[in-house]
Parts: sequence; C-alpha cells; structure tokens
Amino acid sequence: MITPAFIFTIFMLTLGPIKTVPAFFAMTRGQAAATARALAMKGTTVATTVCLVIVLVITEVAASWRVSPDDLRIAGGILLFAASRETIGQFNRPAPPQPVVSPKDPAVTPLAIPIIVTPWGVTAIVFFAEFAYSDSKMLVTVIGLLVLIMLLNLIGMLLARQIIERAGMITFQVVGWIFAVLQAGLAVDAVVTSLRDMAVLHSIP
Repeated sequence: MITPAFIFTIFMLTLGPIKTVPAFFAMTRGQAAATARALAMKGTTVATTVCLVIVLVITEVAASWRVSPDDLRIAGGILLFAASRETIGQFNRPAPPQPVVSPKDPAVTPLAIPIIVTPWGVTAIVFFAEFAYSDSKMLVTVIGLLVLIMLLNLIGMLLARQIIERAGMITFQVVGWIFAVLQAGLAVDAVVTSLRDMAVLHSIP
C-alpha cells in the first residue's frame, strides 16, 4: 500500500538533501557566502517549479499514452536500481574531469537539474502523481511532500558548509551507501509487486 511515509521515503532517496548537500558544497567551495546563498535560493526555486510542472502537466501525457501505474512502477524500479548501483559504484572510481566551460546559469544546471531533480526523481514524481490523479487529497499530499523535500534541500544547502565541516564528506558517502542499498531494495520490491499485480508471477509454476 502506498502511504505518505512511503512517498516521503522515495522522494527523500531520489530528490533529497543527502545527495544535494555534498554536491552543492563542492560547487560553492571558495565562493562568498552571499553568492552561495543566492545560488541555493534560485536553484531551489527552479527545482520546485520543475517538480510542480511535472505533477500538474506531464501526468496528462502519461494518461494520454495509456501508461499504467504498474508500467511506471516497473520503469521506476529499474531506474531506482540503476541509480543505487551508480551511487554505490561512484566512490570506487576517480572523479571525472571538470568541464572547462562554466555553465551560464549554474542555478538551473547543474544545480536544479540534475543535482536536485534527478532522472529517477522525475520517474518517482510521475508515478505518484499518476497514482493520485483521481484522488485530490492524495495529490495534495504528493505536492506537499515535494515542497517539503525542496525545503529540506534549501536548508541543507544553506547550512552545507557547517554540515560538511562537522560531519565530513566520508559520513555523506557512508550514508549515501546505506540509502542506496535501501533504494535498491525498494526498486526490487516495486518491480516484483507490479509483476504480481499483472499476474505475471502467478503464471510461473
């Protein structure tokens, strides 16, 4: 059963500050506090707008394409698993070289997209919005939880330097691994549940 707690957990894994804070800290290292603060505010505003557009507009596209909740759940499960594998593996590889050309507006990219709003986060938003499409109360809950996650991202970015100084990057790496394992488990559960609902597993002897 999909509950607000479950939705919050998935949004926290795919859109939350665990991944945003260290990335924002790396982006703004050496910048003035006021510059970092302005970047965090604008990035959060853009990310929140993108999420709300997805909820209110893109869901109609999914409905017109006749994409079922089970289809979305399987797609989301695959993406969640791929994302968790990437999170676990990225600390075992050397960091990729930084681009020579700086982005024109770093608040939009890479901060809002794809650091805050990830591809698998988009999948989660579309799935839950589709699930709540005919239930206005649940739709309000989904929107409210999205706004809460964006607020947590903003708080995390505003306090990123203090958080990293006290907790350290290693702590975020370990927490990221733990969340990645949990995310992989949820991904497998999503796929198995959808296959069971579609009677695929029941047909296997």
